[in-house]
Amino acid sequence: MSKLKEFIKEREALTEKTLEFGKKNIKRFFNLDWSTYKDGALDKKTKEMLGLVASMVLRCDDCINYHMMELCKTGITDDELEEVFSVALIVGGSIVIPHLRRAVDKWEEIKEFYSPSLEKDKDAFFDYLYDQSKAILSHESDLNKAMQDICILLDNNVPYYNWTGFYLADEKSKTLHLGPFVGEDTEHTKIDYGTGICGQTAETNETFMVPDVSLQGNYLACSIKTKSEIVVPIFNKAGSFVGELDIDSHKIDPFDSIDKKYLEKICIEIGKYF
Repeated sequence: MSKLKEFIKEREALTEKTLEFGKKNIKRFFNLDWSTYKDGALDKKTKEMLGLVASMVLRCDDCINYHMMELCKTGITDDELEEVFSVALIVGGSIVIPHLRRAVDKWEEIKEFYSPSLEKDKDAFFDYLYDQSKAILSHESDLNKAMQDICILLDNNVPYYNWTGFYLADEKSKTLHLGPFVGEDTEHTKIDYGTGICGQTAETNETFMVPDVSLQGNYLACSIKTKSEIVVPIFNKAGSFVGELDIDSHKIDPFDSIDKKYLEKICIEIGKYF
C-alpha cells in the first residue's frame, strides 16, 4: 500500500473513531468544517486554495496533504498550485519552506493517485481532456496555436490516437485545407467536399466513425498504418460549418460513444472561437 493510501485510510479511520467518541460540540465542528468547503459564494476550488495557504502557514502537513488532494480532484493545474504556494510563502515567510518541500514532493504522488486514466474510468478521463481543451482555448489568444495544443493534448494522452489534426473549410471552393496537426505528414493537404471521410463530413455536417477503413469505399488513404478513423465537424457561432477534427488510429474499431461524445464537445468549444 502506498504512503498516500495509508494516509487516506488512517485519516478516514481516525475521523470515524473521533466522531464515535465525540459529543455534539466535536460533531458540530466537523460538520462546520465539511460544509465550509462546499460551493457557495466562493467555489470549492477557491476555498481549498485558501485552506491550503492557511495550512502551510500553520505548518500542518496532514492538512496540507488533504487540501492538495481536494484541489487535485477539482482539476487544479501545476501553475495554479505554484501560485498558491507562492502566496503561502509570502504570508508565512521562510519558516514555510520545509513544508513547501514536502508538499512539492507529495504533489506528484497525489496527481498520480487522483488523475483520471483510460484504465480507471474512460468517461472521467475524456471529461478531463475536455476540461483541459477548454482551458487551452480560454488562455491561448492564437486560435491556430490553441488547436495545435489540443492536437498535442489528445495525441499524447490517448494511445490509440495516431494522427490528430484539423481541416479548415473554404466554403466558396467547397474544399478542406489542412490545419494544425500532430503525426506523420500527409499528402492530403486539400480535400474536396464529398471526397473521403473528411469530405463526407464536410458535405453532411455529421460525425463519421469508421471502425475499419478497409471496408470503406470512399476512403482517402493517408497511411498504410491507418486502420480506423473518426471525423467530427466544427460549426461557428452562426451554425455554419468551418472545419473538422480528424483522428486516425492504427487499431481496428478503437473508437466508441465516449470518444464521439467528448470529441464533439471539444469541437463545440472550438467553434465558439470562429
